[in-house]
Order: sequence, then C-alpha cells, then structure tokens
Amino acid sequence: MPTDPEPLLADPDARAGLSDGPIPRAERWAAALFLFAAFLLRCFYIFRFRYDSDEPQHLHTTWGWTQGLIQYRDFFDNHTPLFHLLFSPLVAALVAALGERTDILTFMRFAMVPLWFVALGAVWWIGSRAFSRRAGLWAAVFTALLPWWFFCALEYRTDNLWAPLWLCSLAVLLSGRLTWQRAFAGGFLLGICACTSMKTSLLLAVSTLAAVAAPQLCARRFDAAALVRMLKIALPILAGLVLVPAAVCAFFAAKGCWDDFVYCVIKHNVMLDVDAKVHHWYQRFAFPIALPFLLYGASLVARRAPSPSLARRRTFLFLFPGLYYVSLESFWALLTRQDYLPFYPLAAIAATPLLLWVVEKALARYGNGAALASRRTGILCAVALVGIVIILWGRPPWKNGTLDEQEILREALALTRPGEYVMDFKGECVFRPRAFRYVVEPLTYRRMSFLYTKRDRIQDTIPQDVLAKNVHVVVNRDRWYQKPTIAFLTENFLNIGQLRVAGRFLSKETTLPGAPVPFTVTIPARYVLWAEGQPVRGLLDGTPYTGARELSAGSHTFLPDAAYRKLTLFWERAAQAGYSPAADQSWQYER
Repeated sequence: MPTDPEPLLADPDARAGLSDGPIPRAERWAAALFLFAAFLLRCFYIFRFRYDSDEPQHLHTTWGWTQGLIQYRDFFDNHTPLFHLLFSPLVAALVAALGERTDILTFMRFAMVPLWFVALGAVWWIGSRAFSRRAGLWAAVFTALLPWWFFCALEYRTDNLWAPLWLCSLAVLLSGRLTWQRAFAGGFLLGICACTSMKTSLLLAVSTLAAVAAPQLCARRFDAAALVRMLKIALPILAGLVLVPAAVCAFFAAKGCWDDFVYCVIKHNVMLDVDAKVHHWYQRFAFPIALPFLLYGASLVARRAPSPSLARRRTFLFLFPGLYYVSLESFWALLTRQDYLPFYPLAAIAATPLLLWVVEKALARYGNGAALASRRTGILCAVALVGIVIILWGRPPWKNGTLDEQEILREALALTRPGEYVMDFKGECVFRPRAFRYVVEPLTYRRMSFLYTKRDRIQDTIPQDVLAKNVHVVVNRDRWYQKPTIAFLTENFLNIGQLRVAGRFLSKETTLPGAPVPFTVTIPARYVLWAEGQPVRGLLDGTPYTGARELSAGSHTFLPDAAYRKLTLFWERAAQAGYSPAADQSWQYER
C-alpha cells in the first residue's frame, strides 16, 4: 500500500469505505429497540445487581469531600481524585435532601447512566468514522448488551468515568485530520482520563505502540518520515495531556499533602504478584506469543482498506484492543474485571465489521434486495438477543444482590452517630469514618505481611486504633484481616448480623448462684448483662446490678443471684436498638 503524506490519523477520503448504503428503517428501528432494551435492563439491574466492594469505597471517598476533608491527607484512598470531586456536589445534595439513606449507592448508580450514553455515543462515532454507519450502530448495540461490560458499567466506580473519557479521546483523535487543535483536544481529554484513573498509563503505553506500528504496517516498509510527523503531532497531545494532572498536583501540593498524594496514588498501588493466585506465571508469555499474530492480522486489515488514511485508522483500532488485552494478561499486577472496560467497546468496534462481512458473504446467494436486508437484520438481532439472554441467565432478575450491603449501612446508621468511628474494610458504612487509616483489601493485606521491609510494610494497628478511637461497631467479615486482628475482634465483639458490636460471652455454661464470674473489659462502653437475651440480677463489682452500666477497661466481677445460661456482656446501644447476639458467632468469610 503506498504511503500517504497525511499523519497517522488523518481525515479519510470523503466517501471511501464510509458509506455502505442507507440503513433500512426496519434495521434502524431494530437497533434502537435493542438499545432501549439495554437501557431498561440497566435501570432494572441498578436495583438488583450486587454492590461491588469498590462502590462503597468510592462513595465513602466522595462523601469525605462533602465533609470538608481532603482526600489522602484526612482519609486514605488509592485512586486518583477527579471522579470523587466531580460527584461530591451530587452526594452533598442527595444527603441534604434525603438524609443518610441505606440505598444511596442506588442513586449514585443512576448518576452513571449519562456516562453510559457517552460511551455508547463514542463507540457509534468511532465505528462510523472508521468503518461504516451500520458498523458503528451495531457496535454500540453489541457493546450495550455485552454481559461482561454491562454489569461492570452500571456500578458506581471511577472506571465508569475513565472508560468513557478514553473513548471520547479516541473519538476526537480518530474523527478527522489530526491538526494541532484536534491533537491538543484529544490530549486534554487524556489528561482528564489520567486524573480519573492511573490505569491510563497502560492505555497510553499500548496506544503509543499501536500508533507507531499502524503506519509501518500500512506502508509495509519502515517509514521514518511518518515517525517524524508523529513526533511533531505528539507535542500538542502531550501539551494537552499534562494540563489537568499538573493542576491536580498543584492543588494537593498547595494543601500540604503532596507526600500523602504520591503514596496513596502511586506507591501504595505499585506491587508485583499481588494476585498470584489468579494471575499465573505462564500468563506472562501472552504478550510475546500474541504479538506476531496481532501484527499479521493488522496487516491484513490494512490491505483491505480502501484508502491509506482509513488503513491506518482501522489498523490502529484492530491493534489496540488486542495489545491492551494481552498487556493486561502479561504485565498488569492486579487484574480486576474493571480493567477490561476500555477493551470491550473497542473489541466490538473491531469485530462488528468482520461480523457484517461474514453475514454479507453468507447471504450473497439471496441477492441484494429486501430479502437480503431482512435476513441481515434478523441475524444481527439474533446476536444482540444472545447478549440479553446471557445477562438474564447469568444474573437472575428475581435475586436482589444489594440487600447485604444495604443491611450493613442500615445497621451502622442505627447504631452509630455522625462522627463516630467504625471499623470497616473500604467504607461500607459510607457516612462514618474508619478507625484504621488504610482500606483493608489485597494491596494492604500484602503490605502488612512479613514479605516487606519495615520501611514499606504497613503496620497492623487495627486493635490499637479500635481502642484509641472508641470503636464499638465493626463489619462482620473475615476478609483481609491479619490473624492477630481477627483474634482481637473475635474476643471483644459479638456478631449481630452484618456487623459486630462491642461485647463478649462471659460464660457459655450455666452459672451457679453466688459463684463469681470474673471477666475483662477491653472496649470501655456502657454495657448490659444478658442471659439468652434476658436481663440478669446479681452483684457487679460489689454493687447490685439493676441495668446498663458504664464499664471501664480492666477486670470486673459479676456474682449472679441465680443460674444463668450463656451469660453475655452486650453493648447497651445495640440492645436498645433491638439487636441481640447471633447464635452463630463465626465470621462471614469472603476473599
């Protein structure tokens, strides 16, 4: 294919390859119907799909900004700040209007819907400009109904701002001649993307590799002049890219928390083999093995393009999702499903034209009239319908997965007052500060282990922080706690459901009248003495026990005046709220 004096992403020929004829009305209505169905399904599953553990973390961080706190300095978070800053006014308005609600995450999931529309619009635009209007339309449909993208894209998380921003930056860069103004605008969007997620670093690395490889594959020989032109156009992209990150860095430096910002956003997250159990060593070979096949496939795409500029554009769109996927599998330290959010839309953009080509070839025997159009529409609708079936089958609509997390928040709001500390993992109690500075998740768990030097290791001070901050409520999950912390919490807190509250069993056997029952209080609080949920009588520390009493830390003695079974020391506030210790005191295990 001959070289072209235009840059990598130059404006394509006016008509070449972009017009595949008008889309029949029936096909347009079918695509619109599936997009509307995807929207309805999304709204429905907002209420039903289980909350991911990241969602309350992001909401807790957003809420922190509404309290006048500074992220990283006043509370820990290991994400870049733009997402939380942008949505903090909405959270403040919701809390002011509705109060501290247990379903606050559902409201914030609805705030992700506009971003969903933006992402689908960008998919349509990129597909239309690079291939055809039909390809762009159905790529948007298939993306909207792709189960792996569908569920992750409805959650309240930074990635659902990050992925649409990335798609919008590509839409800007790929939609016309790459002038310095367009390059600057695309770079500016990339800078906003970087302030939303540090995973943008991988996107930039992969897109640079694809952008360098595309013109060489299209030219089928080394084109030094094209590389020089790319370097020139890279300057305005870089200029736009650094603006927003520079402003964010300046803000945190001015607030006196530069070191906290650098640690939380970068240092805390840089850890190798944190997910070795699911990210196996042999996956490291995915990139070198896949690279020759991706380059060969991209060369075939380039040869079939009707113009040099379209060839470069399509080659880039073929290379990027493949390179990004194998880079995740080979190099990314902590693989999560949200890491693939930028992959699915671009994979749909690259795969949809191939599907359309296969359908056209398969139906060629039926001629080019209305019969061909109706059969093609039927096949495309069948593919979209498969997505709906998988969505409904994978997550049965009659199961409500949000109840457990809402119950955590309901119990926390019932038992604690604003400003009181709790001990949760990542902000599950949303409106209450966490006693331990760090979020307790895989990265923190590994940094607490002996594998790290004293300088890099996070000290497990959860027991000390619980005592220092007078915590009476902890989340009832054995997830990423160290063994000493589990032992401490088991000894001093009782399971009431989704939470544990201060208290302990004093005697699991039947007590004898007048026989002293010595016990130790570690968490000072106002307690009641119960036996199987009923009040007891006797002498507590030498004085008659007639009801709830403030007990300090230290040794105490109770002399029962009757035989009591399962004598229990229980936090008064939980007792007044109608809670009682669960029969099963085992931890909920989730890893």
